[in-house]
Amino acid sequence: LSSFLHLSINIELMRFFWTCLILMLFSLNVSAQPGAKEFPEDPKEFLAQFEAFVTANKIADIQKIYGEFAALVKLGSVSPQDLVEIRKTANQMLVQDLTASPYFAEYLTGLVQLRKRESAGPLFAEWHELLNGMLASSNFKANSFNEFLKFSGGFFELKAIRKSNSGVNWFTSSEQYRWELREGQPILIFDKLDLFGVRKQDSIAIYQTAGEFSPVENRWHGSGGKVSWERLGLNPEVYVVLGNYRIDAEKSIYEADTVNLHYPLYFGQRLIPGRFEDKLTAENPATGGSYPRFESYENILRVDNLGQGIRYTGGFRLQGTTVYGFGNREFPAQIEILGPDKTRRLRANAELFTIRREERITGESVSATIYFGADSLFHPSVNFRFEIQKRELELTRGDRGSDRNPFYSSLHNLNIDSDKINYYVQGDSITFGEKSLVFSRRKTPVVFESLSYFQESDYNRFQNIATFNPIAVIKAVSEKEGTRFLDADFLASKLDSRFTVENIQTL
Repeated sequence: LSSFLHLSINIELMRFFWTCLILMLFSLNVSAQPGAKEFPEDPKEFLAQFEAFVTANKIADIQKIYGEFAALVKLGSVSPQDLVEIRKTANQMLVQDLTASPYFAEYLTGLVQLRKRESAGPLFAEWHELLNGMLASSNFKANSFNEFLKFSGGFFELKAIRKSNSGVNWFTSSEQYRWELREGQPILIFDKLDLFGVRKQDSIAIYQTAGEFSPVENRWHGSGGKVSWERLGLNPEVYVVLGNYRIDAEKSIYEADTVNLHYPLYFGQRLIPGRFEDKLTAENPATGGSYPRFESYENILRVDNLGQGIRYTGGFRLQGTTVYGFGNREFPAQIEILGPDKTRRLRANAELFTIRREERITGESVSATIYFGADSLFHPSVNFRFEIQKRELELTRGDRGSDRNPFYSSLHNLNIDSDKINYYVQGDSITFGEKSLVFSRRKTPVVFESLSYFQESDYNRFQNIATFNPIAVIKAVSEKEGTRFLDADFLASKLDSRFTVENIQTL
């Protein structure tokens, strides 16, 4: 009995040994699991082992895409010569220890989309040449290879250089392109195309451009092209001509540092150089309608047709359909209003004006001067609103320190303490403190004060808690220098050797 049991155990051990050996051989030579470096040459054996390797983990998405591939093989859409090329690439992927998921799955997706096209032409061979070049490169990186595979599926299916279910999509219009392999990385090159960005319900377009795209870096380097404001309802004649620009395909915004704006309504056929940006806003009410954006490099542009008798000088900015006139502290933007006899009735300077042609011009912190021959009515910082059709100007004081200054009339030699002035240019009249229709409990009396009026409390208010009165210092410096025009920095140093003009700005 003991001998019999011993013999039985040995037989079972031998069976177990041979079973394991057969399974190992099958694993190495049939299933091509990791560790194997080559699929067999025979087409039937290749397809059997290719399927076993790709679907080994029973992942539903991979099984589905392999099923689509197998169906194309059965229909003859994948030729025997194609299978030779596929086997060559698959073997190189094995050499690089690439797994079924995600690499072979993405490769199959690209194959399926490529062979679903009505006319792939030489693209099949070109694509595999790129894949093989990447796989054989000395600086091969699996992640970069996978990025190219993912790109390929969307490009073959939709001509998309970036396809996303939730983010930004970029589509091309042209079938004419070529590939280059640079330092082991594929580059897609277009000599001419239209490029479209899409996100949810919004879309942007660059027409008649050229450029190249790196699927690994997800970057488009473009040159030339035209972008218009048609999607916002402006005339097609309003557009920019792009220079060189770059797009990060994962982002919804791009910029171009060198463009030329064509806007005949304001500038005739003159092209205005500047910078540009456009954005997919995805129905965001905060930014919707404020793109595309253009800003001129020049800040001394001249526009004479904002409305009757209106002349503008300054920088030009277009955000959506809104025009802004801009400048800076040293060179502010300027609005001038002329009378029928071409004499200047108003000059207004500010760092920013909002302009709606033939409608209105508005601004804040505006230095405004109304002219009466050689005399004027002046305020250094007011809120500005000019109704172009009615030719009515409203100047209102805000709550900022400089806003609270009085108006000064050189004609009457008066300071006028009023929160609002209305100037009816057509009627040649001005009202102070005119009541608006908006109900307000605030009482705002208008105070007229002659320039030579002296009140000791006002004089003392300037001194506050200082040990000297700055008015007295200004008078002393003026008399010593023999002039009533004093340099601000010089005066600051006389008030305190540590002071600059910024310290005495409010004074």
